[in-house]
This record gives sequence, C-alpha cells and structure tokens, in this order.
Amino acid sequence: MKELNLKIKTCQDCPYAIFINMNFACNEMDDKRICNLDELPLWCPLKDGREQGVKAGVSVFVFNSNKEILIGHRTPDCLWGLPGGGMIAGETPKEAGAREVEEETGIIISPKKIYFATFTNDIFLKEKNEHWITLYFICECLDWAGVPERKEPKKCSEWKWSNLDSLPNNLFCEWGKFIPELKEIIKNI
Repeated sequence: MKELNLKIKTCQDCPYAIFINMNFACNEMDDKRICNLDELPLWCPLKDGREQGVKAGVSVFVFNSNKEILIGHRTPDCLWGLPGGGMIAGETPKEAGAREVEEETGIIISPKKIYFATFTNDIFLKEKNEHWITLYFICECLDWAGVPERKEPKKCSEWKWSNLDSLPNNLFCEWGKFIPELKEIIKNI
C-alpha cells in the first residue's frame, strides 16, 4: 500500500464510493473496477499502479498574429489548458515543449524558438495521486508552422485561439495567474 493511501485498506474505505452511490468503489474479489475511469474523473487508490514521485511537465504559450493564445479543452476534466505534457527521459525541457505542441496540435516549433517563462507546482494527490512541476515556455515569435488540429482527440476536444482578455474561467492548473505578464510580453510579438 502506498504511503499516501494508508487509511484506505479496503474498497469499503474508499472515499469515492459515495460518489457512485455504492457501498464500495471496486470489486475486490475479481480485481474489476466498478468506478470506471472512462465514466468518472476518479482514480482507485487501491488499484493505482503508478509509482509515487514528482514528475516534470512542460506547457507552451503559443500566440498567433492577432496576439491570441492557443488553448485546448481537455476532455477528461473539461478544463482549458495549454499544449504540453510530461517530459521523456533524455530530452531537454525545450525539446519536450516543442514535441508536445506538435503531438497535440500539429504545430511545429523549433526548440530554439521558445524560452523559459515560469513554473508551477501542481499537486493532484486527491484527484489522481500525482504531483507535477510544470515548466512554462513562451514561443519567442510567430515563426511556427501548421494549423492547430486535434491530434489527440481522447485528451482534447478542441483547440482554439483566445484573447487574453476573454479567456474561459475554467483553466487547468495555475497558468491563468500569469495573464498580466503575458500581456506585457505579447506587446513585443
């Protein structure tokens, strides 16, 4: 049993059982999930095989010629986020940022055209037993190729350009707190 979940010894102890109106969240006998992850935004602390530890992620602020930012509607949690994801062992943060933007949106950016902006400390222990340090990068110029498209439809329902003054309220993680700084930066784009 993982250290974070010491209080949950059986499915009957699972706090998610109340969300699905059952006496238990998982069927311990046959190791089958009743709390289906495709239907509910929950994870099972007893069946979760992920190792604990802090993961490194990247996100990229990509702007168009109208000084609008590219945001995606995340399918699992219905929040608006930036292109980004987890780093792969052996790549630099800039390489990870460029790779993630291309994988998710089809937009091609050279790692040399993005620069470090800031980071966030994102803790999702209750939601999905994860802890991420996310490095944020800004695309240095409009020197990118492609048109945003849904390359990973299970992760993102749409990509759209949004003005920094009219962003949706439901933003993923804490990147919304950087809007004032982003407004200053895009004056020079």
